[in-house]
Amino acid sequence: MTAIPGEFKLLADIPLQHPSYFGESQIIETQPLVIEEDATILPRITISQDKDWANCFSQGIFDASGNHIESLNDQRSHRKLFFPKSRLEDAAGYAEANTKKLKFMLYGGTLYDHFGDMLVDTCRAYQLLRLYRYSQEKIWFHYAAPRSVRCLRAPFIQTWLDCLGLGDRFRLIRRPMRTRCLISCPQIYRDLRFISRDYPAAARVALHPKLRRNLKQVKKEGHRIAYLSRHKLTEGTSRFTQESELVAKLKAIPEVDIFCPEELGFEEKLSIWLSHSYVVGFPQGCLMLKPFVADAGHNNVAKQIFLVAGPQSLPSNWLSIEKACDFGDFYLDCDGIEDAFTKDEKAEKFTRSNSINVTKIARAIQELAASLR
Repeated sequence: MTAIPGEFKLLADIPLQHPSYFGESQIIETQPLVIEEDATILPRITISQDKDWANCFSQGIFDASGNHIESLNDQRSHRKLFFPKSRLEDAAGYAEANTKKLKFMLYGGTLYDHFGDMLVDTCRAYQLLRLYRYSQEKIWFHYAAPRSVRCLRAPFIQTWLDCLGLGDRFRLIRRPMRTRCLISCPQIYRDLRFISRDYPAAARVALHPKLRRNLKQVKKEGHRIAYLSRHKLTEGTSRFTQESELVAKLKAIPEVDIFCPEELGFEEKLSIWLSHSYVVGFPQGCLMLKPFVADAGHNNVAKQIFLVAGPQSLPSNWLSIEKACDFGDFYLDCDGIEDAFTKDEKAEKFTRSNSINVTKIARAIQELAASLR
C-alpha cells in the first residue's frame, strides 16, 4: 500500500500524555471459561433512585455457596455496574419460590441500548460462539433496561443479534433462575481498561457464517477513502463544531465517499472496511466494527485514521484494540482555534463540543487521496 502522508501518525505510538487521550490500556492474557454448577441468576432490579445509573440497579450470578461471581458483572474502567450484594440471601430480586429451573445455561452478559457499548460489551457472547456456534442452546442475557420494558428498545440490538446468528437463540433474564451448569467467561474487553488476547479471534468469528460469506464477496472499489461523518447527529458524547463545513470540502475530493453510519444497515457498515482502502472519522462506536471483518493477516481490511480534537476525545479503547489486533492504524491531530465548548442549543445535547481545524483535515485527506491515484 502507498506510504501514508506525513501528517498522520501511528496510533500505537500516541503518547499517553496526549491531550486528547484518556483512560488506561493494556492487553491481558487469555482467561479460562467460567463454569459453575448449581448457579443462581438474579434479574435486573431497581434498588434506588441514585443519580449514578450504575448504582440504581442490581443483577448478578451466584455460585453454589451463594457467593456473587464478580467476573460475570460488567465493569467500565474501575467502575462496577449493577453489582448486587455479595451474598445471595442479601441480594435484591432473590425469591426461592419464583425461581425458574434450568439444566444448562450459556450466559452472554448484558445488552445495552448504546450502540458502542452494545458492540463491545457483548464480548462474552463472541467468546461463547467460538465453542457453541452450532449448538441449539439458548444464550441468555441481562438487559440494561427497566424490567417493565418487555422487548428490546433499540432496534439495532435485535439486528446485531441477527448478524451474530443469535436472533432466535437469545433470551432475556426476567426472573430468578437456577441452573445445574452455567458457562460464561470474564470480560475480554473492558471500557477504558483492557482487552484480552482472545478478543481479535473471538470478534473475527462472531458474525454468522452466512454473513461472513456475503462479506467475502465485497470487492475493493479502487483506492477509495471512506469518511464516517457525525455531522447529522443531534446528541451524543462529542460534537465537532465545524464538521458540516469539513464534509462540504471533502465532497469535492473525488476519491472520498461520505457515510453517516446511523443511516446504514449493519452489512453496509461492515462492508465499508472491505470496499475502501482507508476509513477516516472522529472516534465513534461504528469504528469498533473493524475487528469483526478483519482476517488474521488483515490483508482485506482498510486502515483507519482517527481524527482527534480537543481534550478527552480519544478514549483508550482504540489503543487497546490496536495493541491486540496490530492493525497499523493512524491518527491526526486536528484541534481548532475556537473555544473548546460552545453554548449553542445543539451543543447542549452533547457531553462536549470541540472545535476542529477544517483546513488541516481537508488538506491531509486531499494529500492522501492524491497518493492513491
